[in-house]
Amino acid sequence: MKNPLVAIMGSFSILLCAFSFGSETAPPVRTMEVTVFVPADLQKYKEMINGADFKGTAELPFVKKKVVVPYSADVVRASAEAAAKEIPTRGGPTILYLKIKKGTAYVLLNIDRDGWAGVSFSLARCHPVIERTLLQFKNIKRVVWDEAPGEKRLYDR
Repeated sequence: MKNPLVAIMGSFSILLCAFSFGSETAPPVRTMEVTVFVPADLQKYKEMINGADFKGTAELPFVKKKVVVPYSADVVRASAEAAAKEIPTRGGPTILYLKIKKGTAYVLLNIDRDGWAGVSFSLARCHPVIERTLLQFKNIKRVVWDEAPGEKRLYDR
């Protein structure tokens, strides 16, 4: 006769495999790749911001960077949101509002609305990155950091 302990242990192993504790695979997360524009020399970019040369930072060379993001039917917004995450700042930034009208992208970030002492440094750090990213789209010719004219004001001043 075979060893009953071996038979029990073997049955137990089969039972464990049948239940596959936690081995169920999660459904795959759909992703896509977007292009964002980031400063070619991030260190120089940060130094210029710290030196309050806000206009100069926007004139520095930028390079394309591919970023994988959750799938979205709105590639423009997904790209802008990915760009916002490239230069993290206190409290975000996150995009609260994005509307394209007649070649202009109207954008508001949470840090545009909820400022703090020194927020201008955060704005100077992230606005050019988001703006350059949005300007890659042929239907966008300029970016305005406000709500679109003629729209009901979503965010009171």
